[in-house]
Amino acid sequence: MSTMVADEPIYESDFGRWWWVFLVTGTAWLVLSLIMFRFDITSVKSIGILAGIIFLIAGLFEFLMIFVVRSGWWKAVNAILAILLVVGGILSFIHPENTFVAIASITGFMFLFVGILDIIVALSNRVGVWWIRLIVGIVCVGLGFWASGDFERSAVLLTAWVAAFALLRGITHYLIAFSIRGVHKDLEAAARAA
Repeated sequence: MSTMVADEPIYESDFGRWWWVFLVTGTAWLVLSLIMFRFDITSVKSIGILAGIIFLIAGLFEFLMIFVVRSGWWKAVNAILAILLVVGGILSFIHPENTFVAIASITGFMFLFVGILDIIVALSNRVGVWWIRLIVGIVCVGLGFWASGDFERSAVLLTAWVAAFALLRGITHYLIAFSIRGVHKDLEAAARAA
């Protein structure tokens, strides 16, 4: 004989109360991306420092995601991505004057890891506009291979890669914000109905 146990609620009752934080961070990413697309950076050292700043900010946001998600598995994935982004940012600061190849390789790996995480999250949580996050992940993976490839590199192209990274992070944060907001509204409606 088996007994049924009521499922534990997936979300806390006040989950999603801070959904607007992701809206603010998404807007910050988009503004940063726009500013970067306007830069006229010609030195490799400047690009290395700029890439390091972007990767550290992305690592901080992924670290903050650890406190938002409830599942131990997703906490681990966010923690690994946060560590990789911070390490990539630190490596960009250590020798920013290195060749374009080193900076492009760091950028390529960051695109690849972030893209893979976005694809995993999109396919595991197919709710709402999950397909947009899937597209963002695929674009990140593609840009990662492009950045790591042996193409003619220029300061403008490397700046565009880092700016594209910020742009894709902004889009992802918007998706997270409105997904969390939707869950929050559903929880509020369920609380009022009960």
